[in-house]
Amino acid sequence: MYLLISITSYLLGNIPSAYLLGKIYQIDIRTKGSGNVGTMNTRATLGWRPALLVLIMDLAKGMAAVYLAQVAGVDLMFAASMAVLGHVCPVWLKFKGGKGLAVAAGALIAAGYTLTVIVFLIFFLLTYPLVKKDNWLSLLGTAAAAVISTIFCGWDGFLILLALIICIKHIGVIIQNNKEFNKISG
Repeated sequence: MYLLISITSYLLGNIPSAYLLGKIYQIDIRTKGSGNVGTMNTRATLGWRPALLVLIMDLAKGMAAVYLAQVAGVDLMFAASMAVLGHVCPVWLKFKGGKGLAVAAGALIAAGYTLTVIVFLIFFLLTYPLVKKDNWLSLLGTAAAAVISTIFCGWDGFLILLALIICIKHIGVIIQNNKEFNKISG
């Protein structure tokens, strides 16, 4: 059953919400703004209404994976991790996807890890005015949320896997942004 849920969850995560919505607007979202196929680049490129739709669709992907896992009797965070992996590395977009935060939030909410989502949001909102670097804050917020969740909810290896997938994606984005900055300033 784990194999079936891993494939199904991965394919759910593969649905490129921002890319598909961009196509409706006759825009390849990957060539605009940051090039990311997620909510924030959709907001920057198309505006708040399309971004809200992308956010809802990405939350739903994570929630659907968790609900399928629940029905199948499979670890919920395993399915969540596979959905996030599918969003971050979608086969349809040559493995260049979004950052996974909305898919993870949907999965965590559906799985009852609301505290994890709240800790992330509080961390992000309190520190953003000071730092104003959303990739760094997303990375640190994800790590903080995983630690707090482990302390208060107990160890869950698949929750840690989910956090690692998001952290690795954000580290890659930060490295890429630094390379681009160095090219411009150097």
